[in-house]
Amino acid sequence: MARLPHGYTNRTRRVGSHIEKIYVGPRRFDRARREHACLAGLAGHLPVPTVLGDDPTVPRLTLSVRPGDHGQDLIGRGSAAAVLRLVGATWAALQQVPMSVVPELTGNGSVIVHGDFGPQNLLFDLENERVTGVLDWEFAHRGRPVEDLAWAEWIVRMHHTDAIDDLGALYLGAGTRPRWEGRHDAMLRRVRALLTDAERTASPSPWRRRLELTERWVE
Repeated sequence: MARLPHGYTNRTRRVGSHIEKIYVGPRRFDRARREHACLAGLAGHLPVPTVLGDDPTVPRLTLSVRPGDHGQDLIGRGSAAAVLRLVGATWAALQQVPMSVVPELTGNGSVIVHGDFGPQNLLFDLENERVTGVLDWEFAHRGRPVEDLAWAEWIVRMHHTDAIDDLGALYLGAGTRPRWEGRHDAMLRRVRALLTDAERTASPSPWRRRLELTERWVE
């Protein structure tokens, strides 16, 4: 029952035919409740895992397994343009979901924001050109449309530098390309928030370096 790859924040592993996700770190109880609410509310709107069990005392969710290939793996295999176009299209679909389907979310804004959106949290069936799973909703909130698009771009710029030239596909799929100033500002806000969280632990250095890099970026 090894820990699943691409699970960086929590202890996530496959147990038989299910996924067990144990939340760790700052605000883990709030994050678990938020994800449970999103998965329950968004079923039927987006391809999200089904909650099969919930132990709020741990906290732990037991989830169904979604089919498909992980976005980061596919980018590594050379399919960045196809992946990013579907990331953009999935963002556009999320913009159409009414906030009333997840009334538990807090924050100020006009849309549901995933909060850690991008190829790192999506599963794909590229043969049929579709997203098969949208995962990890623990940072969801009410916010601005630019937040999730900007973070998907940040993931590519930070972790998939060979795919930066394919970022146009992200905005082609989304049907819009917000101004760089707004995207860059959203990236910086998110990195600074993650740095603040990291400063409560023993390892803030990686996020300091990432903030310095993000500050230097130009379109």
